[in-house]
Amino acid sequence: MNRTLYEFRGSEPGPTLVGLGGVHGNEPAGVQALVEVGDELAEAGLLRGEMVALLGNPPALSAGVRFVHRDLNRLWDDPEPGADSEGEQLEALRGELRRIRDRSRGPVFLVDLHTTSGDGPPFTVLGDTLANRSMALALPVPMVLGLADAVPGTLIESLDTAGVASLAFEAGRHDDPGSSRRAADALRILVSWLALCPDRKEYAQESRQRLAAAGRGFPSAVRLVHRHSLESTEQFRMMGGLQSFQEVEQGQLLARQEGKPVRAPTKGRLLLPLYQESGSDGFFMGRPIRRSWLRLSAALRRRRMDRLLRFLPGIRPDETLPVGGVASFKVHPLIRRIFFPSLFRLLGYRAQPMDDGRYLLVRRPEPAELAPREG
Repeated sequence: MNRTLYEFRGSEPGPTLVGLGGVHGNEPAGVQALVEVGDELAEAGLLRGEMVALLGNPPALSAGVRFVHRDLNRLWDDPEPGADSEGEQLEALRGELRRIRDRSRGPVFLVDLHTTSGDGPPFTVLGDTLANRSMALALPVPMVLGLADAVPGTLIESLDTAGVASLAFEAGRHDDPGSSRRAADALRILVSWLALCPDRKEYAQESRQRLAAAGRGFPSAVRLVHRHSLESTEQFRMMGGLQSFQEVEQGQLLARQEGKPVRAPTKGRLLLPLYQESGSDGFFMGRPIRRSWLRLSAALRRRRMDRLLRFLPGIRPDETLPVGGVASFKVHPLIRRIFFPSLFRLLGYRAQPMDDGRYLLVRRPEPAELAPREG
């Protein structure tokens, strides 16, 4: 099974859109969507830029399993992933993405196509950068912020530090025939948004209407507030009939683990309830974010208001530990409790605990900050 499904290149320079399907081998809908959109683009051609379609984990796709040895979407923070099947796939994918970036004639965008074990609307998962938000806002479905922070080793997390705008698109349930159509709709909208194809507005018009209808009635954005991680799924069972973005009350019974009840720790929206045999997370919970918060956050970040953090008491620049080329800050626990999450999240920062009791404030760099400097 060839990893590269196709590469289309327009006559003019422009952005590159990378579509990735089958990172989990039990999620073939993304691959089907890539093939469908590829057939359309092969006939219509590209005006500019590039469109590249890649398979994530061909051995797992061939076997119809989530992974052969390890979850490929939890290994991207490992510099030496090992010599098993997923380690080999990771190294091969890293090489392909380097090649694509090196030959690109403009900025690179990647959409990682997935499906879920439970029901729910299509939605996006992204690291909270303005570039990623712009990409997500092009798709008329809910976006989830904070989940990429909570789950280590994901592809989109690694791409943030490489200056590539990216998101994961969750198209629906694994075995839902509509999931491949929704994934194809997302691809068409992104091709149109990047102005890669002729007749861009007409090309994605019906796709935009379908996705907007699928996302109607749900919050436009939520932020993760809880992750129920698992060491093993053997003794974990979700209660039947739960769906992503369903409203749940604090104390509501959600699952049973080793025979004991697992209840919602807070009121909010349920995300990604686990209804499959393998997985490292039983479920997540989020709370809606207002559009006004997103607009204020974007305005503060564009004006680089985070430069004023150094003047707050208990916060010191940490020039010795830059993260992704962006300076970070050390913060006293008391200051962190006072200002986090409201202020620091507005400015795009995450708080990571340090051995001395303080916290390290870091933010994902925007692609422009990682571009090579002239002179």
